[in-house]
Amino acid sequence: MKKSVLVLLLLVLAYMSVMALVGDYGPVNGDIKVLVAYEPTRFKNRLVENLVDLLVEKNYSVKVVNHKKGELDDYNAGDFDAVFITNSGALARVRPAVVSWLTANGSDPENVFVHTTQTTVWEPQIEVDGTTSASLTGRDSIEKLAQEFSALISNIAERE
Repeated sequence: MKKSVLVLLLLVLAYMSVMALVGDYGPVNGDIKVLVAYEPTRFKNRLVENLVDLLVEKNYSVKVVNHKKGELDDYNAGDFDAVFITNSGALARVRPAVVSWLTANGSDPENVFVHTTQTTVWEPQIEVDGTTSASLTGRDSIEKLAQEFSALISNIAERE
């Protein structure tokens, strides 16, 4: 009995920590609006957490959604100054729901950047600005990557 209660408690805590990043951050009516879509993994949780902190420091309004749960469908790329999607689809393929969203938003929206983690050689099946960061796992690597993505998002958002 004690063992099953402990396992259940661990599962609940794991679920809560994964879902904890979804939400709104920064000023409600900030001048720059950023959508961050991700699917929870240990790596991406840390990446998104670091990225959101950096964007909020810039006084950006940030909305974080879980694209694996279809939450991306509730938003349009044109409603944001920048959209950052981090993906870990099988064999480095962007998940079908993300591809559908990209297609519905103009196939190659100027303000969208896609990141994947599954492979070092990546050719997305849809034209999109993107990069890969396969094998980055250390805290220093994740913080550096978040800084790079923060700068990239600023460039996208502020180029108008």
